[in-house]
Amino acid sequence: MVTFNPVREVAKLREHLASGDKLISFLFGAGTSSAVSAADGQPLFPLVSGLTRGCQEGVALMGAEFAAAWKAIIEGLPAEKRTIEDILSFVRQMQSAVLDDDKLAGLSKTQISQLETTIRETISRLVRPAADRYPKTLPHHAVARWIQKIDRVHAVEIFTTNYDTLFERALEDCKLPTFDGFAGTYEPFFYPASLRFQSASPGSDWTRIWKVHGSVTWTSKENGNGGFSIVRGPESASGEMILPSVLKYDESRKQPYVAMLDRLRDVLDKREDGVLVTSGYSFADQHINEILFESLAHNPRLHLFALCFDDLPSSNQLIRTAKTATNVLVLGPKRAIVGGREGTWKVADADEAALRIPGLFDLEAPEPNAEVDLTSGTLRLGDFNVFCDLLDQIAAKP
Repeated sequence: MVTFNPVREVAKLREHLASGDKLISFLFGAGTSSAVSAADGQPLFPLVSGLTRGCQEGVALMGAEFAAAWKAIIEGLPAEKRTIEDILSFVRQMQSAVLDDDKLAGLSKTQISQLETTIRETISRLVRPAADRYPKTLPHHAVARWIQKIDRVHAVEIFTTNYDTLFERALEDCKLPTFDGFAGTYEPFFYPASLRFQSASPGSDWTRIWKVHGSVTWTSKENGNGGFSIVRGPESASGEMILPSVLKYDESRKQPYVAMLDRLRDVLDKREDGVLVTSGYSFADQHINEILFESLAHNPRLHLFALCFDDLPSSNQLIRTAKTATNVLVLGPKRAIVGGREGTWKVADADEAALRIPGLFDLEAPEPNAEVDLTSGTLRLGDFNVFCDLLDQIAAKP
């Protein structure tokens, strides 16, 4: 049985994060937002199940016809696909399939369009919590404190699939200059050249944040030349976002999303000795995975630290790739893949683990009659709150 010492593997990550000359990038997914508790003690943002339930409630308010259609759609899907992503995908397929004078699930073409609009607006509402629900302190503040602490040669690059503004809030609370690809002061507009050319963007002391699936602060606005521009403003129900559906891949190939993904590719492909850390990301977005795994295959000096909240199944693309790539490290709660080998966590010295990775590893009792004093346990770095504790530990070092 292959085993790994969590003290050693966490030390590798810590060394990279404490270095001022490394190009550090992050890919943060939904898990970094769902890790936040609201002021009332409840999750600030709903998980997929909560989004699905919220959309069902929103559709029910439209009337009996729409509630019946939702039920018919649910019953037509396999049990494992009754999530908002699959439901919205199905509704969008209905829009394409229904003729003007026909009905599907009891709804006309116009009503199906209304159903799709309600689902989109409900998702947007659920990812915009009321102001009084935000806690005073976010785990995201630890990311900002860590950025503040270390003098850097390269700007920190944050890529996130989340629509919310938690990272923006934390960075601004800590008075960190941040650039997101928008230019202007009255109604900032998306400026693609700033993602491609260094001369068109701020210096390395500005943190970059790239919203690869859009934001509740983005709006599509007619620009007066017969086209549309993406502008940034207050959070709104009409936020420009790639919603979870079968069309996600196609939508990611439009501006500004294609520019964001090109930036991700550029950061990973063209810069040596880069480090990408993922947290809260389940590796379920194929359009992002294509960039990640192509870059890892062609840039051996790029290293990926995948911090997993749950141990992913062997069918997951990350796991399959990690077993053949030495520059991919998968750190899960019970299992890890390091150097292409899969194994479990074991520490030879429990006192050393408690000293060097405090709060990051939960020890379990050693097996009875063990010939060697090895102790197993659970690595908690996949929890975004715990990862932020590690960042605070690094930032606190003199």
